[in-house]
Parts: sequence; structure tokens; C-alpha cells
Amino acid sequence: MLRPPWWLLVISVALAWYAVIRILWSDWIIDPQYTYGSLVPLLVIGLLFKRWEDRPEPSPLTPVMRKALMLPLIGAAILLMAVIPMAEANPDWRPLGAVASLSAVVLTLCLLTLVGGMSWLRHFAFPICFFLIATPWPRNFEQDVMSPLMMMNTGATLEILHWAGFEALSQGNLIVLPTGILGIEEACSGIRSLQSALMVSLFFGEIFRLSSRRRLILLGVALLAALAGNICRNALLSLIASSEGMAAVAAWHDRAGLLVFVISFGAVLGCAWVMKRGMPQRDMKRSADSSALEFPGAAVITVLILLASPLVLTESWFGSHERDGITPWSWNLQERQGVKGIYAVPIASTTRRMLFYPEGFSERWLAEDGAQGQVFYFQWPPGRTAVQAVTMHNPEVCLSSIGITLTAPLSPLSVKLGTEQVTFNSSLFDDHGAPVYVFHALIEQGALANKDLLLSDSLKGRVMAMLSGHRNHGQRMLEVAFWKLSNEQQAREALVTYLGEAVLTGSHPSNAHSVKP
Repeated sequence: MLRPPWWLLVISVALAWYAVIRILWSDWIIDPQYTYGSLVPLLVIGLLFKRWEDRPEPSPLTPVMRKALMLPLIGAAILLMAVIPMAEANPDWRPLGAVASLSAVVLTLCLLTLVGGMSWLRHFAFPICFFLIATPWPRNFEQDVMSPLMMMNTGATLEILHWAGFEALSQGNLIVLPTGILGIEEACSGIRSLQSALMVSLFFGEIFRLSSRRRLILLGVALLAALAGNICRNALLSLIASSEGMAAVAAWHDRAGLLVFVISFGAVLGCAWVMKRGMPQRDMKRSADSSALEFPGAAVITVLILLASPLVLTESWFGSHERDGITPWSWNLQERQGVKGIYAVPIASTTRRMLFYPEGFSERWLAEDGAQGQVFYFQWPPGRTAVQAVTMHNPEVCLSSIGITLTAPLSPLSVKLGTEQVTFNSSLFDDHGAPVYVFHALIEQGALANKDLLLSDSLKGRVMAMLSGHRNHGQRMLEVAFWKLSNEQQAREALVTYLGEAVLTGSHPSNAHSVKP
């Protein structure tokens, strides 16, 4: 059997995990719900070192088993090879991160089994699979879990306020108090706490080598602590807002979150420590001679080639399509400061953080006919993170958090801004019986920016974006909402009128407007 040096095996595994972390890194940096993800690879390494201390003797594999392992090993490498360029063109598509993570896990487990047999597979499987806790959930599934958690959190907080003798009403995910309106933030309403609790309980269950039954008990304790901690945190902030005013909430916000984290973490650690005391001590046995282990050199070299090639060719492919430069924006949206009836709406720092600190503004206005409007305008610089940040701001998600629900989607509206034809998605919402017309557009910079196929969320559109060498060069989000308009046609006319007043085209602010439906 060919026995290449051990460093070749290490490089093959490292390349696989480098590709996965590169794909997931944007989510870990942008989304506050997954900020813990950057810590998970270090925890995995620590768990592997701890497992290495009492690794079992390698168990031999039959020739048939070795051949059978080649199929998942090479298949996982090919799948990861295909995901790398797709993720470069579609960094906002979370299923790619899940596929890449699973591929790396399968690839690593197959190599471990080929080296140490089934005994090593059983021994090292958990630390390697532990990485999956850092993989972001698909957005639709995440939203399905998040919405009921936020509603439960809001309902429980409301009941606690009533028991304490304070007046309060709920409006979506908002709590309306006599002193102001308190929001139940998405990142603080279950998802992040649940995922962090899951990570902590699995980690300490492994560190203390608890039995499967005790690990399940520890997981239940962690989830209950996370849910209860969130309710207590929001109830505390609501009580402070009711008794001391909204200004006092900012001073207590971070301290309350830290207190809940310490209590939840302490509950998990304490429970794990108590359960560990009843566990028998494990014997620390080491393999006799790890240097004598054999591994399939041909398979390792094949995996190395399959993983190194897309990492090099992907950058070459996309770079070759960007040699002519990127077409600059031909328009910009200006704030109408000083105009009667128009006032700026401050954008919360938490919103900017969740959207990865974009530039932009929001303003509201009252028309002469009594209609009301509001605009949100954000701009992101080029980079892998911009696409994901844009997709986080969705009208249905944002408006539902303040009690405004989607009634029906409407036909799109195409408007010419400068030299670009921008398509707005149109929707009708209900604001406690009053219609709200919302127009929303995501615009990418560059020559391919307004190709409908490339902006499509369909599989065909995403594949075409990769084949066309198209990746992010900067995005803009433009969202306009109108109240107190009697029909859709009036709303469309109001949008065109607003854009005609607020859009500047060309390279100089003095250029004439170009807004055509």
C-alpha cells in the first residue's frame, strides 16, 4: 500500500475544513445569531485532542469495507468541490453551507475509518459532528422556529407585567407601554439562546464524557434555561421601562443579557458537574504505535486534488470575468431634508448591526392629500457579506414584527433609475384594517446587476450566476411604503412621484432626474 507522508493527509483534511469555514464565515460575522460559530472550530480541535488521549487500538478493515468507503469519501470530495464555486456566486444561499459542512464531516469520518477502522470511527465521530452546531439553519426553517418563540416571549412578558400591576399591550413582537414601545429583538428571543444552549450542553456532555441518557437530560436543562432566561430578561427590561422610563432600558440591556447568560451557563455547567460525579472513571489507554498506521495514499492524493483545484480555479474563473471593471452606479437616492412635511426616522444601531452596518437613511412624509409614506434606503460595499446582509431585510419579516401582516403579493413594477431598469416587488399589507402598499427592490452593482435570471432565487438562476462568473460587487436596498391610499394604482403613481423627487442620476447631483415607469 502506498504510504505518503502524514502531512499530506493533514493537508487534505485541512483543505476541506478551510473551504467550509470560508463559506460559513460571512454568516458567523454578519448574523448575531451565529457569532458563536467562529469559536466552534477551536472547540472541535480541543475535543479531538481530548479524545486522542484515550484513543482505542485501530481495528482492521476488510478489503471490501475499504472499497466501500471509497464511494462516500470521493463523493463527499466531489460534492464539496461543486459547492465551492456555487458559494462564491451565491454567498446568501444557506443550504450550500449545510451541504459543505456535511460533506466535510463525511470526508473526515471516512478518512478516520480508513486509518483506524470502526473503533476510531466510533471514538472520534462526536467531536467531528459537533461542528454541525455552527452551521446556520435555512432561513425559512429559522423563521418558522423564530416566530413562535418571539410570540411566546412577548406573551409571557406581557403576563408578567400584568401580574406586577403595569399596563401593557402587545402589537406583533412589540410591547406597548405607557412610557413607550419595547421591541422583542429576534436575536434575543430564542434562536441564539437555543443554539448557544445546544452548543454548551453538547460540549460539556462530551468534556465530562456523560452517557447518552445524561447528555439528553443536560440538553433539556440547557434548552429550558435558555427559554426561561430570555423570558426573565425581557420581563426585567419591560419592568424597568414601565417604572423608570424607556431611557433606562439602554443602561440595563447588556447587563441583563450578561446576567441571563451567566445564570444559564452556570445551570448547564452545574448540572453537567453533578451528573459527572455519578459516572465511573474511564481508563486512559493509548495506542501502542500510531506511526505504524496505514492509510490509502491514492485516495488521499485524489481528495487533495479534488479540493485544491476548485479553490484555485474558482478565483481564476470569477477574476477573468471582472477584468473590464464594474459599471458604476448611475443614480443615487437623496434625503429631502428641510422639506415641509418630511422628517428623518433614526435607524437603530441594532438594525445596522444586523444588516452589517450599511450606509443609508429612512424618512417619513405626509402628502397634501393626507397620504403617508416612508422609505428605507441602504447601500452595502462590495464583498462576500453584502448579499447576505441584503437578504436579511425583508418586508414581511420586518413589518410582521410590528403587527403589520402580509395580505397579498401584487404584480411587480419596473422603474427606470438613471440608466438602470429597476424592478420593485409589490405587496399589500394590513395595518389593523388599513391597507399598506409596499414596494421593495434589491439592486446589484455591475453590468449583470439587473439581469432577472442572475437575481433569481431559483436553482437555475443561481447556477447561471456561477457559470456567468457573477459575484457580489455591492448592493442597494430600496423599500417604500404608503398608507392611506385607496387603491394599488394610486400607490404606484405615488412611488413614481417620490422617486422623481428623490433620485439623482448621473455623476453630478445637478443632473436631471430620470424616473420612468
